[in-house]
Amino acid sequence: MRIGLSGKGGVGKSTISAVLSRSLGRSGHQVVAVDCDSDPNLGVSIGLGEQGAERIRSILDQSGAQRHVPTDLSPSELLDRYGYAAPDNVTVMLAARSEKAGSG
Repeated sequence: MRIGLSGKGGVGKSTISAVLSRSLGRSGHQVVAVDCDSDPNLGVSIGLGEQGAERIRSILDQSGAQRHVPTDLSPSELLDRYGYAAPDNVTVMLAARSEKAGSG
């Protein structure tokens, strides 16, 4: 099963994602929660706290002149390298971390 949430900022997407992820994890499902927000807070909402959320490595590396997305890894290798164990059988992944948001 795949579930995606989108919407305007501040409507509760991260909160709903965290509650849904932890509820499914508690029910025995293996959950991978991917935070694709330009202001990523899912790790905090899911129960990692500020320090735990800061340790999550982003999949998309935007630190250099050219963006890098790993294309040579299997899904399990991606989880091993970029996933971070969270409470209730949830693995959190961070798609990208931006240094500053652009204007809209």
